[in-house]
Amino acid sequence: MPLSRRESASEMFLKKARLEHYLIIKMKNIHNAITLIGMPTSGKSTIGKLVADKLGWDFTDLDDLIKEKTGKSYDEILEQGGEKELLDMENRFTLELDFGKGLIFSPGGSLIYSVEAMEKAARETKIIYIELPLKEIEIRLGLRPIKGGIVGLKEKGLKKLFEERDVAYRKFADYIIKADNLSEEELVIKVLELINQ
Repeated sequence: MPLSRRESASEMFLKKARLEHYLIIKMKNIHNAITLIGMPTSGKSTIGKLVADKLGWDFTDLDDLIKEKTGKSYDEILEQGGEKELLDMENRFTLELDFGKGLIFSPGGSLIYSVEAMEKAARETKIIYIELPLKEIEIRLGLRPIKGGIVGLKEKGLKKLFEERDVAYRKFADYIIKADNLSEEELVIKVLELINQ
């Protein structure tokens, strides 16, 4: 090959640098899926739907997915099969999810007990913990019915359950949003800001 047509060392270096830069950008943008975690009543499903609508992304609520696949609500599964069966279902259906680009995932608060499912979410999504203080959760639980059963509530009580889960949520979270005193709109904006980081 004639010298004039051969790439110089500097051209080869620049080409390699551009490729590495491109790969770094691709890796940074690989998590175009979000998992929202938090206690019951924290607003995971409500906020998740609103964020998904704004972005034109898909939204998956694990409670709804389990009901669609099994024909049973969380309460029915807890009554008929117990907590272990519900946790197994949460784990299995989460592992089957395709977290490709453009998905907001809202699991039940008890998914935190399924390490395998949480590790998948941690690998394939950004995890945002919507944090509420215990007092606010107590108020919200008293004001409205919850969509499904709460794993561990009868056995541990709300305070102990909150303390246990809060530690686990923090362990897996990429980001934490303190949601008390935030309106739905403000919470949506916070989530959108984190997605764009």
